[in-house]
Amino acid sequence: MQAIGLQGVNPKGYKAGGFPYMTFVGLQQLFQQPGGVNLDQNIFQVTESMTWSKGKHVLKWGSDLRLFRDHNFGIPTGTYGTFSFNGSLTGIDYGDFLLGLPYNSTRLDPLTDRRQKAYEWGLFITDTFKISRRLTLDYGLRWDYFPPSRYDDGLQYNWDPNTGNVIVAQEARSKVSPLYSPKIAIATGQVVPNASKKNFRPRIGAAYRLQEGFVIRGGYGQYTESFGNFFRAQGTGPFQISESYFNTITNGVPLLSFPNPFPSSLASAAIPSQSVSGYPLDTSHGVIHQFNVSVEKELGKWGVRASYIGSRSKGLNYSLALNKPRPSLIPFTADRRPWPQFVGTSFTYSNGEATYNSGQIEVQRKSGPFLFDGHYTIASNLNNMTNTENPYDPLWWGRDNYTSRHRAVLSATYDLPVGKGRRFLASAPATVNYVLGDWQIGVVSYFQSGQYFTPGFSGSDPSNTNTSGGRPDRIADGNYPPGQRDRNKWFDASAFVAPPAGRFGNAGANILEGPGMNLQHISLIKNFPIREQLRFVIQGMFTNVANHPIFDFPFSNISVPASVARTYQLREGGGGGREMAGPRNLQLRARIEF
Repeated sequence: MQAIGLQGVNPKGYKAGGFPYMTFVGLQQLFQQPGGVNLDQNIFQVTESMTWSKGKHVLKWGSDLRLFRDHNFGIPTGTYGTFSFNGSLTGIDYGDFLLGLPYNSTRLDPLTDRRQKAYEWGLFITDTFKISRRLTLDYGLRWDYFPPSRYDDGLQYNWDPNTGNVIVAQEARSKVSPLYSPKIAIATGQVVPNASKKNFRPRIGAAYRLQEGFVIRGGYGQYTESFGNFFRAQGTGPFQISESYFNTITNGVPLLSFPNPFPSSLASAAIPSQSVSGYPLDTSHGVIHQFNVSVEKELGKWGVRASYIGSRSKGLNYSLALNKPRPSLIPFTADRRPWPQFVGTSFTYSNGEATYNSGQIEVQRKSGPFLFDGHYTIASNLNNMTNTENPYDPLWWGRDNYTSRHRAVLSATYDLPVGKGRRFLASAPATVNYVLGDWQIGVVSYFQSGQYFTPGFSGSDPSNTNTSGGRPDRIADGNYPPGQRDRNKWFDASAFVAPPAGRFGNAGANILEGPGMNLQHISLIKNFPIREQLRFVIQGMFTNVANHPIFDFPFSNISVPASVARTYQLREGGGGGREMAGPRNLQLRARIEF
């Protein structure tokens, strides 16, 4: 910027790498991601526990403390200026650029060199009481404390839906940008929320030996909902505002032109409309109630477990977008919003719920040359926080979109019976054993029914709430039987239509089942002993050895008939982490173990 003489941007003189962001109608943009340190995090954890065994009791107690420090010295996009050229002044966008006449000039005076701090603290005590040879009882209590995170500079804000005010700390009032809309009321008050000290959670479990190698177990425990390291620390809001100007030509003189494409007065600045988020000052953490019962049986070298696992979560936190008028036949206007001074508002509520039920069967073999672990789960996972499109009627129950109804995973390894001490070539010369002995084959297989997704529509606002698109109306089931699904027509798009004027759609969240998974990986591993505690290991692995196509979620927008209900095969890279589900791939690995 110094070389080209660009003025009016970067008022604090940051020297981290970057470039003015310039966009065109018909040409590639000019842009370089600004530099600076965007990620400098330090996490310190101290864990201490003590165990005391006396008679039939084993007591254990302890504490864990986690400290989080986050320093951000990154330079946000817009610091060095954002300029658009559309040909409105010369008729050609590149002509405007050569003359230094942007259609729009935007700049940002950013907040940077900022530090956040947070910590978590937990205490626990448990007792294992061996009542008899057959019966063991475990019980305990845990307490968790999650203080709110803070910015060192104190520039944080909150929003109060009762008054519509943006709240800042008294000492931060003078740091509110002069560009912040005068229509938005700023009040001083408490911003950092109060942490809850009531997170006491009991746990209890029992194991009873019915006979040798035959055990029944069960347990119940409560767990505290965690929000993350830096929850509810809103650090930009009224303190960091961009200003935008549009060019005009008066008597042949442009308002904006390089090298200083900004006017001397802020009066003509167009300030982007503001949105805010808020949270209650008294923090309430949800409680997750988990419970399980299982029966375990030894059958020779095999172990079999049948289990029920469930949970009920109460008081979960979620965010609800509030700044919509009630759906009606009245056309939308900005003044119909509950808070017309904002574009969007959201607030955190703590009355979310979730329920999970599953049955599981697991079979294991942990000794000998053949090792096996296979498990099957049938599950139902529901919550009431997914379908919040209508803030006047939220909390509709629906499926979790990550939980499949059926899932089975089989894993096995087999030491091939060839080489020294094995069935074949047990007395072979060292050279032969070095090449043919000590091979191992491994197989991992996944069988999974589809995860769930939600249909949608676009391009209209039937609810008259300034909500473009959303959930459609459901007039039929929409799920084809498994044998009728194919990649070009995965679900029945005719089962959904855009809702009529005056309301939101009635289709639920995650009502359609996506593609499942049938996936096998095979690996071949060879150990080359070098000396007693040193060996060289090579591994060849075929992922998706059968090259079975694994499909992503179908395109679900019913407003695009040419693409709706079509799905596409996942590509290399594991398909977004879905068990390395891309096309067949050969990987060769080598390592030294010592």
